[in-house]
Amino acid sequence: MRSDLPVDPALPNWSVNTLGALCQGGGGDIQTGPFGSQLHAADYVDDGVPAIMPQDLVDGRIDVARIARITEEDARRLARYRVREGDIVYSRRGDIRRCTLIRAEQNGWLCGTGCLRVRIGDSADPRYIAVYLGHPSVQEWIERHAVGATMLNLNTSILSGLPVVVPGISEQHRIVAVFSALDDKIESDRRLARLLEETAATLFRARFVDFVGIDEFEESEIGRIPRGWRVGALTDLARFVNGKAFTKHANGRGRPILRIRELHNGIDQGTPRSDLDADDDLVARFDDILFAWSGSLGAYRWPGDESLINQHIFKVIPDGWPAWFVSAWLEEHMETFRAIARDKATTMGHIQRRHLVEARVPVPTAQVISEADGVIGPLDRQRATLVGESRTLGLVRDALLPKLVSGQIRVPDTAEPAEMIELAAETLAAGP
Repeated sequence: MRSDLPVDPALPNWSVNTLGALCQGGGGDIQTGPFGSQLHAADYVDDGVPAIMPQDLVDGRIDVARIARITEEDARRLARYRVREGDIVYSRRGDIRRCTLIRAEQNGWLCGTGCLRVRIGDSADPRYIAVYLGHPSVQEWIERHAVGATMLNLNTSILSGLPVVVPGISEQHRIVAVFSALDDKIESDRRLARLLEETAATLFRARFVDFVGIDEFEESEIGRIPRGWRVGALTDLARFVNGKAFTKHANGRGRPILRIRELHNGIDQGTPRSDLDADDDLVARFDDILFAWSGSLGAYRWPGDESLINQHIFKVIPDGWPAWFVSAWLEEHMETFRAIARDKATTMGHIQRRHLVEARVPVPTAQVISEADGVIGPLDRQRATLVGESRTLGLVRDALLPKLVSGQIRVPDTAEPAEMIELAAETLAAGP
């Protein structure tokens, strides 16, 4: 087995076993989710038990934004596929690097079609196994052993054969403590960023949509607007620059190419890259406004690295207006745009540039926008700071993971989260 080890343990007393043997020895197992014949599209409901699908596994967590749900009756019928705290859910097709650890609040959810459930039992700390599965070399091992020419697929046999390096239980707990501290801080930053975003959106709507606190109005083509304001188009607020069809580099070098898929799921191993030069208007940088105008329409503030913008995505460049103001008005018109796209849909719905001109907005005076920017602007900047911080902590976590799992770096016996995060940051700064 050692000739095929994805991770070479630095310490001789660390054991090596297969994932299947660990599960079996701890009273657990590895099994697939229900097949399509057991769970049909017609079985999904608006409100019910969440069914975890591969697309819901995002950045090591479960994204519930578009998660499917089933009735409690169906969940009881499929009881053997329900997950509990400590289980690990794995994507078994497509991007097979996706996996997540089930938390207490997800007890009883369903391991859906297209996923595998790993139940470690008491042979190891399942939180450590989840960390181990995130090791880049472990992920590469799984991809090498997966089957399928056009789409990689996993099965219970492949995952059962994965070699796992297992330190002593106290070392497992210390490694888990580091990653738990980092993950808790990352999640805390994300929650606060979402709260700031929601607060800013509420203030925007009150001031610019509902006109709260304004007494004097005049008639316009879109109805009553505050006196002294005017009516404009979305294109009066910003330039909408369409991306282009970048040719990907055969060896995967260069900057990532942002497609609609990346706007939903982030950059991963399947993201194509290109080393071609591009005008600044075709490059997305941190916190830029991006608008997917085709397929699954949506507006985004890009949270990632410098990337190239593919066709079917507009880079939205504010023309003298605060970014939060432009982004908020784009969101305000999104349901209308989606309705237009649905009406036009043959294979993939979209809007046209003329729809941006037809999207009318009440345009405030310079004084009004300046006063609003004094309140909403700081909220938007703090949101961006938190998003950037969580991203940096994610990079720290990813850089530290291989060194901890291989035993190159030992974790001090401390339970202080702040100290653990500081240790991780210092380790990353020190380099190899």
